[in-house]
Amino acid sequence: MEHSSAKYLQAYQVIRRLVELLTELNEKVPTLLVGFCGELLVKSKLAENGIRFLSKGGQAGFDIELKDSGKRIEVRSSLLKNEGIYPKDIMFYGWRIKNSNSKVKYDYLVCVAFDERLTNPRFYVFTRDEALQAGDVSIPRFRNVQKKLHLFRSLEEMEKAVEERPSYVTEWERHVNRSRDKYEDRWEILKTNPT
Repeated sequence: MEHSSAKYLQAYQVIRRLVELLTELNEKVPTLLVGFCGELLVKSKLAENGIRFLSKGGQAGFDIELKDSGKRIEVRSSLLKNEGIYPKDIMFYGWRIKNSNSKVKYDYLVCVAFDERLTNPRFYVFTRDEALQAGDVSIPRFRNVQKKLHLFRSLEEMEKAVEERPSYVTEWERHVNRSRDKYEDRWEILKTNPT
């Protein structure tokens, strides 16, 4: 069965409507919904780009398998946040790349950045090797995270974060923040073998 980009977008719109209703009720939006919206939109993009796939999810350690290559995609989604690890005026999107004491089971990592209404998604596509270039971090609040990516709202905020917490922002993260356009919407790399 071929996947329809429009059907995935339709499912995303239904969840977005639920998020709007929860927000109107002053209810906290479950992070599960944020992640699911990211997966739906990535699947829509894959279908739109003619990339055949199978949905995995669950306990597989990755979310999507590419039919033609057998390569695995992990989708991570984030809202703009602070999480109390930098001064309050520093906002970023944050994605876990690798947990401590666990193996990476994906070949590609797609990081989805949403605004607070789960709209205006931006997609950053990394090969496994690129993602694992992230230096190891030790943030007391996130003891289980070995590698992560914080994509700051602006380079000024990144510089301020580096000034405040230099060990929290790795050299690789600084590189990605400075050259984010290189990683955005790189769907074409999913049609080839990762490097």
